[in-house]
Amino acid sequence: MRRFLRSSVLLPCLVFLVTACGSDLASSFERGASDDASRDPSGAPGADQDGPPPEREIESDYEAPVATGNVVWIANPKSGRVALVDAATLQVRTVEAGNGPTYLASVPNREVDTTLVLNVLSEDATLLKATPQGITTATFKTAKQANTMVFSADGRFAIAWADARKVAGAPRTEGFQDLTVIDLNAGTSTILAVGYRPVAVGFAEGQARAHAVTQDGVAILDLSGPPKVTKNVAISNTPNEDPGTRDVFVTKDGQRAFVRRDGANAITVVALDTDVRSDVTLTGPVTDLDLADTGDRAVAVVRETAEVAVLPIANPTNVTSVTVAGETIGSVAISPGGTKALLYTNALAVERFSILDLGSGSALRTVRLYSPVLGIFSTPDAEHAIVLHDKTGGAGGSPGAFSVVPIGQTLPAKIVATQASPTAVATTNDRAIVAERDDTTKVFGAYLARMPQLMVERYALASPPIAVGAVPNAKRVFVAQQHPEGRLTFIDLESGVARTLTGFELSSRVVDGSKP
Repeated sequence: MRRFLRSSVLLPCLVFLVTACGSDLASSFERGASDDASRDPSGAPGADQDGPPPEREIESDYEAPVATGNVVWIANPKSGRVALVDAATLQVRTVEAGNGPTYLASVPNREVDTTLVLNVLSEDATLLKATPQGITTATFKTAKQANTMVFSADGRFAIAWADARKVAGAPRTEGFQDLTVIDLNAGTSTILAVGYRPVAVGFAEGQARAHAVTQDGVAILDLSGPPKVTKNVAISNTPNEDPGTRDVFVTKDGQRAFVRRDGANAITVVALDTDVRSDVTLTGPVTDLDLADTGDRAVAVVRETAEVAVLPIANPTNVTSVTVAGETIGSVAISPGGTKALLYTNALAVERFSILDLGSGSALRTVRLYSPVLGIFSTPDAEHAIVLHDKTGGAGGSPGAFSVVPIGQTLPAKIVATQASPTAVATTNDRAIVAERDDTTKVFGAYLARMPQLMVERYALASPPIAVGAVPNAKRVFVAQQHPEGRLTFIDLESGVARTLTGFELSSRVVDGSKP
């Protein structure tokens, strides 16, 4: 299963927005969009094809608020302003951005709260810094239709690009091939052309180099001087290979690409410096692949044989395999820190998942649940996980459910029936916030889970939740909601008291979070 992290919120908070739909902490990831109308949006084969169903991908793709330090930033495309909410005091400030500020991301490794917003109408980006003296801004020209951003670990470079999967009805002749390299230190931006329809962009750790995964291969960008594209590395011998049938990961050091293809028994490893490709063959079709954020290993899953293969990044042929006997597994999520592989399937109605200790290489246990698994999200410390359940599983007739599961200890899971389908998850080491939403029944809510006690409390919301997040420095989580004036509900992580801020740009008033 693909990495679900929304990188705009900083650790130790992990934020997940749940859709049935990439850069992650360890790598850049591609799931290419197919031009074949018979395939669904995730690129998986249609239901009319033979064979077992594919694993479903639950990914994050939302224009949500972001948090930096104590500040939550919210963009208003209609007014052209960005609101800054101090999560500790609930003080609100607003600042002018460009025309149509829409996509926000936090800038890492900065001394002050800093965010970058893409302005879709003026086709530029505004850098915002919240200093004690006030809010400073700087503007950079960007390529057209930019809707996604990634940052180098040191916060010097940003790359803004257009992910075609976010653009409805785009014609095939629209290649979205221009991306913008922004040097935030020098105050410059450079527009470069890469391959057809980029689907992932990332940086090589500790190097002045970046890469863009496209339908034409992997483009290599040199950032040691004026930014330029130096080469394109092919990842297949077949130029017309359907990109919707493959996953492509670039390793943390930027040296290799790992490629998984639907129905293929082999993982292809591409050396990006030499263009050499080699295959690592497993016992059956590989149904999922993930890279650890530590940058030292990849984990592949073969559902047909219940094989879990651990591939060292430095020597991928030195495979260590474990068979999870008696279980059906097709997806893997590697916990932060790379210590545990969480193994499950959401293609079939299975009420269990398995935990493989990657440190020992063989310690394995299976956790019993009480509803089929949809997705699994580890806490940053890998001591607990939130399991979202597929609403088709029933969970005793409830519209949805989730479980809080100790994965660092051998203790039972706690299942919680929800009043609507879960739509978003955010975790810290000892807390989790789960949002639920049903627009038909007008049921909106959020659940605060406390670990290790596994105590859960529900909060009714007056409007539909669109995103959740955490501001650990302020010891609060927040739920952003759809509201014409803007609405955020903050929940104190210690007392559990909820306060709702409504009207960022009008009265900036605080209201009782339990009432409409």
